[in-house]
Amino acid sequence: MALLKQIATVAGGSAAGQLIVFATTPWLARMYAPAAFGHYAAFVSMCSVFITIACFRYDAALNAADEQDVAPAYWVASIAIGTTMVLAACFASLPWGRGVLQRIIGPEANAVRVAVAALACGLFQLTGAAAIRQGHFAYSSLLRLAQPAVFSAAALLLPIGLVNSCLVGFLMSVPFAAVHWRRQHWAGFAKVAQTARGLREFPLVSLPTALLDAVSLAMPVWFISSRYSPADAGNYAQVQRLLSAPLMLLAIAVGQVYLKRAGDIVRAHQSARPFQRRVVTYLMLGAAILLLGVLVLGSPVLSIFLGHGWRTDTTFLTLVFWPVAVRSCVSPVTGIFIVRNRLRLGALWQVLYFCATSAVFLSLAGRVPLERLLIAVAISETTCYGIYVYIADQVAR
Repeated sequence: MALLKQIATVAGGSAAGQLIVFATTPWLARMYAPAAFGHYAAFVSMCSVFITIACFRYDAALNAADEQDVAPAYWVASIAIGTTMVLAACFASLPWGRGVLQRIIGPEANAVRVAVAALACGLFQLTGAAAIRQGHFAYSSLLRLAQPAVFSAAALLLPIGLVNSCLVGFLMSVPFAAVHWRRQHWAGFAKVAQTARGLREFPLVSLPTALLDAVSLAMPVWFISSRYSPADAGNYAQVQRLLSAPLMLLAIAVGQVYLKRAGDIVRAHQSARPFQRRVVTYLMLGAAILLLGVLVLGSPVLSIFLGHGWRTDTTFLTLVFWPVAVRSCVSPVTGIFIVRNRLRLGALWQVLYFCATSAVFLSLAGRVPLERLLIAVAISETTCYGIYVYIADQVAR
């Protein structure tokens, strides 16, 4: 019951925020064209990369660190966020970097927006991770409510577009981070260098693999936007978000709670395998129920919900939903590699996954119809994540 309560608390904020976005989508879908949603989806994908890497993975180290190392690890992660912001601004200022970003995201991808996105997304991730480490699940839930709620309000009421509205939403992490900074022990700042060295496996091993994972997940939107059209990317991202939102929200919440519970189990010198298998089974059951709903009701419901100009045929919906469903059933147990200190094994799989995903998009994107590309993606995701869940099961013994 404690596990279910913690999952419900963390998922509650995310679910409430996404419910607000869901409720405003019929208006947004009629205010903005699919192409605008394509640029927005590409920007969100970039933000997802920043969320993953901005802390140099010291945010993940919070749950693996001993109690006396939590505050120093927090300050190390804060310094990493500042470093990421500077590096992102430099990349976006270079002619080559600016050209890549604008080709994928659009003219909104300038150095200032990219740097602010890196800062806001890093603070968003660090504050949520610190709250989870301290058992403040409600605080993390509130943070996850604020971002989508503010985005929806800005997109509806302000003439700034979807990309800028997204950025405003992530900037809500700044006051949350300010409150959290005040609660930290400044004495831990003196141990920053020592803690950074002691936890160096996270930036040296976990960071590259996390970056590969984040880029792999962003590839569909980036390649569809640049090799097909922003409108195709908008249709893809909109359908994916609407159909997979319940499962993704559950997976994110389960992943955070799993990381803490699995850490507690391992620190008690017990096997995490039974708990892990139970988590994966519950997620697979949820995915199967949602897939049935997509097949039966997806097309007519989305046609009414989104209005004219959006792609809602059942084949397209199923091809978009399948990879997300597979990923959502497996990705929450990633924490087992952290708490078991098997980051290098997870890194090997991540390289395999990145290579497989890159091969699919580099060889097929723009050369075959979009439907064939999505079929190849579904096959690749199922194969790679099947291997992943087997490895995770062996690690959890």
